[in-house]
Amino acid sequence: MKKIIDEKRQMELEYNLICDFIKLRNELGLSQQKMADECGVIREMIAVIENQVKHPQINTLIKILEPFGYTLSIVKIKEEDDNEK
Repeated sequence: MKKIIDEKRQMELEYNLICDFIKLRNELGLSQQKMADECGVIREMIAVIENQVKHPQINTLIKILEPFGYTLSIVKIKEEDDNEK
């Protein structure tokens, strides 16, 4: 089944991803600078992601997450009805 995601839902999904990214960094007890140092990117890249200034490339996200034992994955989006139950 092909489903086109509407702009509002896409923004919500992106926002949730960024919130999870920030939550992970905080749970690890890392500043933006420390996270950047650990994964070999500049601090500004972490800030750009967290402030939703621009969309990061998938390989950049993987490069940042991998040193901490995390990666990206594809998960099924819950239907609106599932969230209301």
